[in-house]
Amino acid sequence: MKTLIIAEVNDKGLKPTVASLVTAAKKVEGEIELLLIGNDADATESAQKLEGVSKIYVNQDRGENVLSETLTNAVVNLIKNDGNYTHIYFESSSFGKSVMPRVAALLNVAPLSDVISIVDEKTFVRPIFAGSIEATVENNEPIKIASIRATAFEPCSNNGQASVEMMTNWPAAMNTRKVSFDAVKTDRPSLQSAKIVVAGGRGLDNAEGFEKLVKLADKLGAAVGATRAVVDMGLCPNDWQIGQTGKVIAPDLYIAIGISGAMQHIAGIKDAKVVVAINNDPEAAIFEVADYGLVMDAKAGIDALLAELN
Repeated sequence: MKTLIIAEVNDKGLKPTVASLVTAAKKVEGEIELLLIGNDADATESAQKLEGVSKIYVNQDRGENVLSETLTNAVVNLIKNDGNYTHIYFESSSFGKSVMPRVAALLNVAPLSDVISIVDEKTFVRPIFAGSIEATVENNEPIKIASIRATAFEPCSNNGQASVEMMTNWPAAMNTRKVSFDAVKTDRPSLQSAKIVVAGGRGLDNAEGFEKLVKLADKLGAAVGATRAVVDMGLCPNDWQIGQTGKVIAPDLYIAIGISGAMQHIAGIKDAKVVVAINNDPEAAIFEVADYGLVMDAKAGIDALLAELN
């Protein structure tokens, strides 16, 4: 068995979630190799330390100009030239979900999305119906291609010594090129790696409510999240969205303020270790999954927490 992991890089270096993908790959015996999207020195050094990884492929492009189309061809070239890969894993991120089906289509295999557990080399578990059911599926394709939900696996340790190899057959630039990329920079931790997440819903009513939510998050050193409803209302940016159509998170502490608890939102927080809910409706569905609940007005709840933290 031999697994190839497509390792994403962000403005801070190697994405922390790559370590969780390595843990997932270890569920199947055999070699583990990484294709690093970019040639960032810090990211490469971090990748080398991932325990269980034997080789890392890098390219001369730092990664800023890598498009889904270019990466698709790079992955397919590597698979065809090597010929021994049995498993190809992507992260269940927006970029991974863009590249994975393209690679699967070119290789004529059926991919699996959002894998949360690996039983053996051909048996996988994935959520269906907004996470209310977990389906165990058998994949008999010659190459198993899957997107992995990183929050479902613990990160591997950092005592590895992988070798590094420069890719010599990186695809030439295509007619489509990236003109610019405006990244949202913040000192807050990202939603998918944060230990504490504070999220708001329609119970916060307006922009003033979300200003208070951000202030609370800053006090706690937490990431900020939201439900789809308030994102659609324009009260907060799209990258805050948590749930089936947003980000899936697994923090140590999740504080849901003014969130009713729709099934689609619960699908994004089911792996949170501790859930605290504040809502003025005692019958709100969020209380069914909360470890601690407080029945009170959302804004008043934030004010009370801020008063305790000051």
